[in-house]
Amino acid sequence: MDTATPTALASARILWAKVDTGFWVAHRGGEYFGCVDQVAGGFVSRDAHGVPVGRYDSLDAAKASLRSTTHPANVSRRRRLERATVLTATGVGGTALALALTAGALAPYL
Repeated sequence: MDTATPTALASARILWAKVDTGFWVAHRGGEYFGCVDQVAGGFVSRDAHGVPVGRYDSLDAAKASLRSTTHPANVSRRRRLERATVLTATGVGGTALALALTAGALAPYL
């Protein structure tokens, strides 16, 4: 199996293909790199994991957003998403713990 080195992938050119009306897919170094979807009023780009990178007014801006996942706007979005996930998990876990403790306290009376 031929594996690409990180250096080769970093310097590889991004190739775009229009696969459907309003839908473009990017490949870099032979690997899926992301996509851009045309939506009402703009374009939404998604990274290789399907995570939305952002919404843009032009196709070129949406395509360019995939080139730098370390761009401050992209890092900020990713951090907000991770923070929201942690807060949600903490809330659900706390609720489950409270219900378990309540059930345990009420069990002798049932």
